[in-house]
Amino acid sequence: MNAAPIKVGMLISYDYRYARYSLPLLYDHADRITLAIDEDCRTWAGNSFASEDSFGDWLQKLDIHKKIEMYRDDFHRPELDTIGNDTRERNMLARHMGAGGWHVQVDSDEYFPDFGAFARFLRRHSRWTAPGHPPIDVGAFLIPLFKQVDGGFLYVKDAGESYPLATNRPEYKSARKSEHLIRFTRHFVFHQTWARPDNEVLAKITNWGHSGDFQSQRYFELWKSVNRRNYLDINDFHPCYPKIWRALGWTPGVDIPEFIGNFRNDHSFSVPLWLYLRRRLGQMKKSFVRK
Repeated sequence: MNAAPIKVGMLISYDYRYARYSLPLLYDHADRITLAIDEDCRTWAGNSFASEDSFGDWLQKLDIHKKIEMYRDDFHRPELDTIGNDTRERNMLARHMGAGGWHVQVDSDEYFPDFGAFARFLRRHSRWTAPGHPPIDVGAFLIPLFKQVDGGFLYVKDAGESYPLATNRPEYKSARKSEHLIRFTRHFVFHQTWARPDNEVLAKITNWGHSGDFQSQRYFELWKSVNRRNYLDINDFHPCYPKIWRALGWTPGVDIPEFIGNFRNDHSFSVPLWLYLRRRLGQMKKSFVRK
């Protein structure tokens, strides 16, 4: 069969500026890109944000092949919590992009340094998108960027987080998670989850889909206290599931592109085999329990 189209969706909200780093990594390898933005510029928590005209100008310059479209709709429901609005928007975006092909959702603050290889994997498995094929998700690992300090970025080493990023049938139950079988890959995505100015970290804490799952102010104080002198002493520090963030590393870079370039020089652009195999083993155990 012909290669299945790769349709990328991205949610645009208060942190839209980070799309300047994430979109260029995706652009050449996607067949279509849809940016979802609330029609009244509200976050999932109902807070307002404003976007700069220069961002629209930048999008036009990037979109030389006319792949990008804006999808505006009402993505905030006051009766839903933040994760409920998160999940609702992702499903609305998927319906807007239409059935068929591969649906990929990458957030504006997520940087996929080897998206070309991930896209080639999806195209090699286009048969999984054929009518009648069981639903399946394709996952990658996340490397969270924790803080920008001393001319570089602190990042989470060997993070135990992996998420479905692509699916042949978008039926999201909680953010990007569904109840489908997941086929994990060794690819990873940098997630600029906390490596932001103080005011943006505070905004993220109060608007994040998981903002109700931890003591936000206490975590904010921990984040502010971490620097290049003490980061090696920080262990088990994920805000919701401490054990999956065990340690921090540091790589130089004055901005995201320079950081990614320096990281590429010192590391492979695939997660360690032992981490991948551990995740695959856990997946097989869950499949066995289901049966």
